[in-house]
Amino acid sequence: MSQDAGPTPQGEAEPSRTEQKLDRLLAAAAELMARQGFSQTTIRDVARATGYSLAGMYYYFKSKEDLLFQIQLRTFTSLLEQQQEALARGGTAEERLRRFVRGHLGFFVEHFNELKVCTFELESLSEEAYREIEAVRRRYYRLAAGVIAELMGRDGGNPETDRAVRHATLFVFGSLNWIFMWFDPERDGPVDALADEVVDLVLHGVRAVARGRS
Repeated sequence: MSQDAGPTPQGEAEPSRTEQKLDRLLAAAAELMARQGFSQTTIRDVARATGYSLAGMYYYFKSKEDLLFQIQLRTFTSLLEQQQEALARGGTAEERLRRFVRGHLGFFVEHFNELKVCTFELESLSEEAYREIEAVRRRYYRLAAGVIAELMGRDGGNPETDRAVRHATLFVFGSLNWIFMWFDPERDGPVDALADEVVDLVLHGVRAVARGRS
């Protein structure tokens, strides 16, 4: 989710003013929720932080839960689309996994607040909203699982039911999704270098599992 309007690649439309305003509101809401939690954040807080009126806020969001839902949907949809484009560039399974991990970490370093909200506040959504977000998350899981299954030489099956692929994929996400709890670029170095370390660890483990089951 972009917080600032930047140069637009040739052939792509400029974001509308409405989209730019929505991005700013969602970014401000994510910052507040990341700091004080969903339950302690009000629509009025977001209005105050952004200079919008309450009426203006309710033009964009039906409720506080709708605000949370839009943060989650926009974040996961943007990430999914970015990663689909990255993997579509081809290459070996190892190259695509490295690209995937770099893209994942790079995205969330730039969207730290959104990551925190998506990690801790998913259960705050009602059942229907939860199912919609979970469907996008499932598509993202399958994207990663397909690459990992290929690395393990198990891409002929279903990556959602293959236990070894499922475990390896969840291990990767478990490693990635909590990095925001400790990552400090001044202490830990560039995010791409960290991504390569994660991939090297994953490749070592995945290949060991594949050898053990061959």
